[in-house]
Amino acid sequence: MDPSKKSASAAANLTDDLIVEILSRLPAKSICRFKCVSWHWYGLITNPEHRKKIPQTLSGFFYPSCSLNHENDIVIFPDFVDIVEDEEPFSDPSLIFMANYRLIVPKICYNGLIFCFCKKTSPRDERDLVVCNPATEKWVVLPNSGDESIALGYYLVFDPTISPYFYVFQITDADEDYGYIGHVNIYSSKTGTWSRKENGWGDELQIVDRGGVFLNGMLHLLTYDFKILAVDTQGKTWSTIPLLEPMTISCFWKGPEAFIGQSQGRLYYINMRAGGTPKLSVWILEDYASREWKFKYSISISQIFGEKDLMFERDYALIAIHPECNMVFFVCRCEDKLISYDMDCGKVCVICSLKEHLCDRPFLPYLPYVPYLSDPPSAQGWKRNLQREGRELLP
Repeated sequence: MDPSKKSASAAANLTDDLIVEILSRLPAKSICRFKCVSWHWYGLITNPEHRKKIPQTLSGFFYPSCSLNHENDIVIFPDFVDIVEDEEPFSDPSLIFMANYRLIVPKICYNGLIFCFCKKTSPRDERDLVVCNPATEKWVVLPNSGDESIALGYYLVFDPTISPYFYVFQITDADEDYGYIGHVNIYSSKTGTWSRKENGWGDELQIVDRGGVFLNGMLHLLTYDFKILAVDTQGKTWSTIPLLEPMTISCFWKGPEAFIGQSQGRLYYINMRAGGTPKLSVWILEDYASREWKFKYSISISQIFGEKDLMFERDYALIAIHPECNMVFFVCRCEDKLISYDMDCGKVCVICSLKEHLCDRPFLPYLPYVPYLSDPPSAQGWKRNLQREGRELLP
């Protein structure tokens, strides 16, 4: 018998439960390909119950959307840019299930969970820090850390392949004049409490506010003096990853013109070189233990956008690296477009026009969203509220 026919015959004898079990052990990139095997497999993979077990891939980007309500007050709620032709795993991107909030500002999205600043309808001056799951319409209000220090930044981390629990890092300010890193408060959904950790990186370090990367159980942050800091979720292991001299490109008023991300289990560092031929240089920490960076790609800005004289974070912004392949995403101010670039084949794709006009405003944070169709355990307990009349809805 022909080997291909023999394989097809063997696959046909598998039960649906066994197919789903096998698919649940594969990476999301493979799942996308297997949707094309047959209409039966497509139905198995997209079945709402099965999707809880099967790994999901990047489906789009959340971002804060501003508008005016009927009283001409500015209101902010999340919106969503879809990048795949698939059913969205949530009912409403504005997170309408979280009642009694008049503003919901998404700050971080990590592996299906979103960290938000939320202002209450009443009392109007009170604010909550909330972690929610759009796919299950549940959320957790974090307790106050009890720290009166100024927060330089918050970082949500969650990786269900490492731990079922999520963590939130609060980096405090050691010096109000310079913004140096002070101590670090860490919230654990396992205990429902914050723990204070003394800074284990050293003094006079400043964070570049372009997000953090969670990899190998460690939060990674970029600093103004061209180091990548790392700390584990228990605040026990602190380390520093140095950069090579060619990676240290900066702007005198913005600091490092760089972006860090992770894809396929590796840490990426991308810097932007201006001058005669603006380009992106991509470096990968292929062996995390050795701390050896390898130069991987050189990307011409004019090849992506068709123009030469574009400036990083003035005309365009790099917003994400695809978690399963060597693809990066940009938003372009001049045309209000979301663009992808495949670093392996050099293919540029305009995904869509953006709803929010980018002219004369800072770039919105576009937060990559990978659905997570169940809820991690939480000591606080996940809230669920389907009564929507408690929130001031958009007109």
